[in-house]
Amino acid sequence: MKRRDFIKKTSAASAPLLLNGLPLFASESTGNQLFDMMGQSLTNCGKVLVIIQQNGGNDGLNMILPIDKYAELNAVRSNIMVAQSSILPLNGSTATGMHPAMTALQNLYNNGKMTIVQGVSYPNPNFSHFRATDIWFSGSASNEYLDTGWLGRELDITYPNYPQAYPLNNIVMADPLAVQIGSTLPFSLQGPSINMGYNVSDPASLLQIISETTDPAPNNDYGRELTFLRLMKDQSNIYREKIQIAYNAQLTLSSQYPVANTNKLADQLKIVARLIGGGLKTPIYIVNHPNSHDTHENQVSGVNNTAGTQANNLGILSNAIGAFQNDIDLMGKGSKVSGMTFSEFGRRIKSNDSIGTDHGTAAPVLFFGAAVQGGILGTSPMLPATITVSTQLPMQFDFRQLYATVMQDWLCLTPTESQTVLGSSFTKVPIFNSPTLPLEGVSLTGQYYQGQSHLTCKAEQNQKYKWYALEFSTDDVRFFEVKRSGTSNAPQQETYSYTHTAAAPKMFYRIAAQDQQGKIDYSNTVMLRASDKLQLIRVYPNPVQNYTIHVELFEVNAKPVDITIYDLIGAKVYYNRFTGGNRRIDFRVPPSFSKETHYILEVSYGDTKTREQIIFR
Repeated sequence: MKRRDFIKKTSAASAPLLLNGLPLFASESTGNQLFDMMGQSLTNCGKVLVIIQQNGGNDGLNMILPIDKYAELNAVRSNIMVAQSSILPLNGSTATGMHPAMTALQNLYNNGKMTIVQGVSYPNPNFSHFRATDIWFSGSASNEYLDTGWLGRELDITYPNYPQAYPLNNIVMADPLAVQIGSTLPFSLQGPSINMGYNVSDPASLLQIISETTDPAPNNDYGRELTFLRLMKDQSNIYREKIQIAYNAQLTLSSQYPVANTNKLADQLKIVARLIGGGLKTPIYIVNHPNSHDTHENQVSGVNNTAGTQANNLGILSNAIGAFQNDIDLMGKGSKVSGMTFSEFGRRIKSNDSIGTDHGTAAPVLFFGAAVQGGILGTSPMLPATITVSTQLPMQFDFRQLYATVMQDWLCLTPTESQTVLGSSFTKVPIFNSPTLPLEGVSLTGQYYQGQSHLTCKAEQNQKYKWYALEFSTDDVRFFEVKRSGTSNAPQQETYSYTHTAAAPKMFYRIAAQDQQGKIDYSNTVMLRASDKLQLIRVYPNPVQNYTIHVELFEVNAKPVDITIYDLIGAKVYYNRFTGGNRRIDFRVPPSFSKETHYILEVSYGDTKTREQIIFR
């Protein structure tokens, strides 16, 4: 029997660590290949993503309520609709409100720490709980059947010898890549060869078998798999110690957590907060709502539509996230931690006669944290004139657009890497805050080849600065000075070149410049990888000024160059073909492009195609 089949069929691995009575699974991977890839990237990115799964299919229409469509909805779901007067208002929106059980999330939203994405689904949705969950975990289309998660696919390539060669005692892989808190391991943690998380139906008996057996395993299929299980147990114990050290290093700071054991989601998030605050570098955490959202009946109490099963579920979600965010902020980690919720599908527009709702299509996804832009993406759902028991909500955003956005704007992946994971290119949506604008007149570009990083700094206004310094980082957080250059004080453009020898999964560079008054400013940050593949293009300035764009090619090309610009819903808004042979292409787009809005610029020539995100200011 192959190892992957053995692990999948037995679901055997080392026993979980218990923190406050909750099982905690640690791994170099999230086990879900989707979350694995994000986690591997995050290890060197300095960011943390917390994923909350709402099992069962949440009724988004009764969570994020379209006030502007209240009359139409009340006509077809009056037996479950909350009174309009009880809907919680949201700052800046007269069309949308929240369920009255969600006061903590209302406060987060009104303080700019929540982004609501409306109408998230995918084409031809599936209404089986198991299949729909697999689609979300794998990042597949509804007609694709993948046996890996969307994060784990890259992890298996990056770490081909897992688990034998891990954990590594270095800055990259010293801590577990992912932590899953809960009673079961999701498919999202399934790697191409094994499930990289730890789970077992009877942990005590498995530990007894493995721990008490010290003789060499027999030289057969069973013996080889037993050796493998012993290795997993030993590695789990290594992570167990690291997790316990981090957990004990940080006390809970927030007083907003519900009483222990009264809100199991809050109990899980409290552990996550302590691990983050205690210095664990794990980038991916997965927690699970303790209750089912599959409300076919008795969704409300029948007497008071603001009470009942869903109200209880939403109250658990709201209070848990509110306390967690408060804790993270008090620990000083707010800028590095973001979270998202998801459920495998939504519910139908029309309620049923059992005071409930049946399986439906699109539903809102919530992003929370200090780094989100805040606000609402999308509109209230478009409701047809005639609504029957089969009528579904239209999709506004494909869930893979959210994955692409998370990977590129939060987890430091490139558009090419994101496309590789998802199997196609999906336009991003503006969920996260844009990074601080770099200093004016100084731009940095770079390439990695022959074992070295080659950086070029172009300075337009030398007279403004006393010196420039190249700074280096492996995590985009802690930068170290590599070389300092004095300026010529000349008003014309100057070019400064640097060479730096380094080899890390990701290498970050920036220019620090001291102006004549002694203030330190920073250029854009360039991320390079230890690869012989060169960066293909540079687009500048970005943000685009005065609708003028410059594209610089980093490889000689004699073929025509096609430049296309797409908006965030994939519509083509600009196209032009330029003669090949020039390394730099300068062009101006019409002023119809919206400012403070993200677009995707695609450059294509020969067999090469690459994309960059741009924004107009």
